[in-house]
Amino acid sequence: MIVRWLTVFALGVAELWAAAPFGALWRMDPLMVWLVAAGGAITGGTVVVLLGDWVRRWLGLRRRQERLVARRGPLYRVWQRQGVVGWGLLAPLLIGSPLGAAFGLLLGAPARRLIIWLGIGSLLWSLVFSTLVALGKMALTGG
Repeated sequence: MIVRWLTVFALGVAELWAAAPFGALWRMDPLMVWLVAAGGAITGGTVVVLLGDWVRRWLGLRRRQERLVARRGPLYRVWQRQGVVGWGLLAPLLIGSPLGAAFGLLLGAPARRLIIWLGIGSLLWSLVFSTLVALGKMALTGG
């Protein structure tokens, strides 16, 4: 059973949307799947933020930031329109918490606010996925 929980946790770190279906497949309690998957996503994002200086160097802050600003892609537009709040709420869904934390740092987000909003976004999306999977499972099995 520990392997299952660790797998859901790891999926929460890597791809939050994948954790709930695996938890349901293994007949795990949806509430616990929500908490463990969200815990994985929050942990992954927090570790990246805490390693902020190293992550900035690894990503090559100046060069990558210039490219990101120059491209003006959809993720950059989220950052421009909603700032740290919107980024933190959407990043766990769109690109995952660790990568969202890395790009948030790259864009200049304050570390503490980034951790808070990534955590809220991770809790929110994990709840949404766990609820949808549990409802789908109930609909398919009749109860």
